[in-house]
Amino acid sequence: MEHMPIVLAILAATFAITVSPVLSQVVSQVASDIGVWPLPTFASVSGEPISLPSNFKIESNSSSSRLAAAIKRYRLWIVPAGRQNGDQEQNDMTGDLAGLMITVASGDETLTYQTSYAYKLNVANASGGPYSAGIEADTVYGAIYGLETFSQFVMPGGILNYSSIVVVDAPTFNHRGLMIDTGRRFFPVSMVETLLDAMSYMKLNVLHFHLSDLCRFSVQSLLYPQLTAESDGFYTQQEIINLVAYAMDRGIRVVPEFDIPGHSHGFLPLAKSGDVTFCTGGETQLRLDGENHTVTTLDRLFLEMSTLFEDELFHLGCDETRTSAACPLASTAALERDILKRVEAFGRTPAGWEEVLFGSGAATNVTVIYGWKQDTASQITARGYRAVESNGGRFYLNHAATPYTGMWTDISAGMPAASRHLLLGGEVSMWSDNYCYVRECTTPSIKPIGHWMYDRSEDKAFEASVTAMIWPRAIVAAGSFWNYDASLDATSPAFLAHYDRQTRRLLVRGIASCPVGCKCDEVSKCGVPYPHTNWGPYHAV
Repeated sequence: MEHMPIVLAILAATFAITVSPVLSQVVSQVASDIGVWPLPTFASVSGEPISLPSNFKIESNSSSSRLAAAIKRYRLWIVPAGRQNGDQEQNDMTGDLAGLMITVASGDETLTYQTSYAYKLNVANASGGPYSAGIEADTVYGAIYGLETFSQFVMPGGILNYSSIVVVDAPTFNHRGLMIDTGRRFFPVSMVETLLDAMSYMKLNVLHFHLSDLCRFSVQSLLYPQLTAESDGFYTQQEIINLVAYAMDRGIRVVPEFDIPGHSHGFLPLAKSGDVTFCTGGETQLRLDGENHTVTTLDRLFLEMSTLFEDELFHLGCDETRTSAACPLASTAALERDILKRVEAFGRTPAGWEEVLFGSGAATNVTVIYGWKQDTASQITARGYRAVESNGGRFYLNHAATPYTGMWTDISAGMPAASRHLLLGGEVSMWSDNYCYVRECTTPSIKPIGHWMYDRSEDKAFEASVTAMIWPRAIVAAGSFWNYDASLDATSPAFLAHYDRQTRRLLVRGIASCPVGCKCDEVSKCGVPYPHTNWGPYHAV
């Protein structure tokens, strides 16, 4: 492939981190050649492979406990298994590269949409001396991504692919998400942690946590304990706090979503106590009431929920509502607008699906709009709103037939340059509709394909199924959100090589991805059905 010179001035203007003068003298190898994913913005590699010793050191100038924990994790992937023993010397201590030094400009561990993930990685032997390696980053989170990139250059046996490496990298979009739906089928804590691990390997940095829907309200409330009193699956408040911390240790923000006023069957226990009121017909949509109980309850509940999450975004759904005599559009819009403003009042930025702007029109000026069905990010930003691209035709992983090739795309395509700052990024979504014991937990006459996995005794099968539905396809979306390269065709052998390599990397790291070349759906992997643990009531056809 043709080599392309990189202009130092452009790089220096693009990244906040310092760019070494050595870049003015190098010729780049195209990033798609080097075996790193997502594709770096700039990469130059050359030279023969070099070895790492068993006592390979990773050190930092930062006192960040978050970075220290990441160094400990990544050493497991960098130093070959069986050659590690903490810092103790071992027999096999020979190697060309003794260690890696991480330099961070700021040890601040605050994680927001504005957080810099930029980093620079350099491996060299200046003037023919010993090899050295370093990562420079604005923040500990950029440093963690630098570690991920370095680890991808390491081959089995502790061999670094190249003796000269320069990577200067930063994401195109700061919002690169995965949505998981626990408002239908519950995702156990350990499963969420494993998904967070996998996300970090692909530089996905937002877990969109859909926590309420037609089957359940998934978080313990101390103000309204009846919400989960009879639930077969919910997170305690401490579990939520722990998951947020676990995510932040990996540079991942957690955005909660509590879906109202539609998709609200999970709020049904509050109707029994008179705290909320539903529209007639199925008890799936909340409505305004004469004494304002619904709004008051949601205000108190969401304020309580907000204290468990650290992110500025607070997603309220506001999708797929229906109109009726008891719930006319104007009334639904008034309810949504009231709650959106109340979320702003307790210091969070509200978010909603596209209907909150194009349907009810309830969106406030600061509401972040997620495009998923009819309205694209370009249409949203054209209205002056910040957008997240989550197009169902491309990015819904719960459709087993959705090809990975469609996820390799420029999510800003067709958007005027003047509007691109409003596009926060993109998300892939894993809805759990197909695992409800009956359709949407409300229609007994219809059973989805994976209905038997709704039973908590089938957590193991459910985790295996969902994991193989998400991975490896989400690898491709992660690449699009980080650094889309139009010159790389998703149907090409080069792209397939990336896809296969990253899938294998996930498998090596304990993520039960669907292997490349296999067909995986809700109930089978590579043609083998997932085993039933308990032939209980949810298994009936």
